[in-house]
Amino acid sequence: MAGDVYTVAGGKGGVGKTTTAVNTAIALQAAGRRTIVVDADLGMTNLSELLGLDHEPRLHDVLAGDAELGDAIAEGPRGVSVLAGRGTLESFAEADPSNLRPVLRALRRSYEAVIVDTGAGLSHETLVPAGMSDGIVLVTTPDEVSLTDAKKVGDLAERVDGSIVGAVLTKVRDDIDVSAVGDELGEEILGVVPQDDEATADEPLVVTSPDSYAAQAYRRLGTKLADRIDDPTVERPVES
Repeated sequence: MAGDVYTVAGGKGGVGKTTTAVNTAIALQAAGRRTIVVDADLGMTNLSELLGLDHEPRLHDVLAGDAELGDAIAEGPRGVSVLAGRGTLESFAEADPSNLRPVLRALRRSYEAVIVDTGAGLSHETLVPAGMSDGIVLVTTPDEVSLTDAKKVGDLAERVDGSIVGAVLTKVRDDIDVSAVGDELGEEILGVVPQDDEATADEPLVVTSPDSYAAQAYRRLGTKLADRIDDPTVERPVES
């Protein structure tokens, strides 16, 4: 049985898409689901830096036709697999985003969960995984600009037959009405990541600061996605 692909997307930079993707992937791996996190933010890749990995080759090499997919997969924290990119202009120019589709198809045959980190805004490398995902997780802060941009991404994703699973709110202060934010966004709130000043350790928080409120929120999100993966009633896209 093929695994599930979940695309982590959002309209605004700096809202915590990569942090959400990484921590959720590790939480899923810890929950017993064989998981890989993919850095599909081809222009501003930072997954390898976030996790302190120095593995070659990388996703950009695979997309350029210069490397085999299996050779580009590294082992990350707590056994999660990582397919990182390379943050150079030359690599970005040579990588073909359309090759993301066969890459993700291959990964879903080997993993129970494929978590795809995408760049800010609307781009080809965001729409490709969004269109073939089992679910899209929107990431946004509660501020108006971020919410507006997230809604735009959600609207466009649905036009390419992407299915929004729900949203993750990050950098949430105590005075924020989460229910009201969910109503404005028009999506189920899957997780609330507080503005956690105690979580000062390096990423990933589920490993380095496991007792922080933020880490607990990501573990709960991982549990929700694990339950969804196990649910046979969830409608999934048909491979073309």
